[in-house]
Amino acid sequence: MTEDKNKQFDNAEDLVCDQPDRTAAPEQASPVEPSRCKRPFCLGSKARKRLWVVAVLLCVVVMATGTYLTYTAFLGGDFLKSVVVSGTSQALFASDMLTGYTDESLNDEKIAVRSVIADTSGETCSFTFRIYNHLLGDKNKVNDKDVNATLSVRATGTTGTWSVNGTPALATDGTVNLSFPANKATMYTYTVRFAKTDLNTASFTVKAQVGPNSPGTNLKWLAAKIAPAERAEVTASGVSGEWVDKNADDSNVDNFDAYNYRVTVTGATTKVKLEWKDGVELDPFFPKNHKNDGGQPTASVDSVTHVSSVTYDASPGSEIITFYRKGASKPTSFEGIGVTCSAA
Repeated sequence: MTEDKNKQFDNAEDLVCDQPDRTAAPEQASPVEPSRCKRPFCLGSKARKRLWVVAVLLCVVVMATGTYLTYTAFLGGDFLKSVVVSGTSQALFASDMLTGYTDESLNDEKIAVRSVIADTSGETCSFTFRIYNHLLGDKNKVNDKDVNATLSVRATGTTGTWSVNGTPALATDGTVNLSFPANKATMYTYTVRFAKTDLNTASFTVKAQVGPNSPGTNLKWLAAKIAPAERAEVTASGVSGEWVDKNADDSNVDNFDAYNYRVTVTGATTKVKLEWKDGVELDPFFPKNHKNDGGQPTASVDSVTHVSSVTYDASPGSEIITFYRKGASKPTSFEGIGVTCSAA
């Protein structure tokens, strides 16, 4: 009877713990052996193996789930498209002259003016702009999605003939469709030529409207108002100013609600005094973007003549300064607006 009880303890012990003395004689064992009652609970070898298998399977499931979620988030994150290497950023549809816009509709008044130095070496003046879908320094970094756009060029303030040369050529309506296939480095180069008599007075509105089937960019437009200017001969310090959009007979002022005035400084950095009459007001961001003796320039108004003025530090080169129509009155000419500049 004692031997049968000992065998029952041994069989149960396999589910509790491995015993180093299971080979002991049956008569030495006792069903109420104190060491068995005091031994702490532990799993047997078979149970431990089962737990190890379950733990390993759980780890595999957790790792697989985490990898899937990370991969899904990577594919679904639109913000990752701004990385140049991905090839799908708007930086891979760009121009060396034109600025990107995300507005569905773009009025000419919203287009920034860009002053460029014209090439005057030939019989005519010219400037060149490019539109592309790859990094200029590495054609291997190319947009991996399609972009389609319609290019248009319009001139303002020209008295002579002008033309746009490039491939494909612009149609008679001044537009042409451009295609930028996915994973193919593509660049379109166009040169605008115009008469030398129009230098410093003509401007050209260049717009590339992105088509509806263009997953390769978030932009809706590439555009700029390009104002070609003559390279200044640096002989001495000097300050001069002129209207960008004025035509030859100064009769087109009614076409604008804002007026672009070009200030050109030659020689060394100097102080410029800018004056304007009561019918217009200065660009409100002008003080933040300029300095006067280290601080922001402050405009003042003459109490008698009602002429406003501001003095600021100007570096050599040309700058476009914008004035906006004030109130309901309309100027009858650009000269009548009364903007002047001089060395302070």
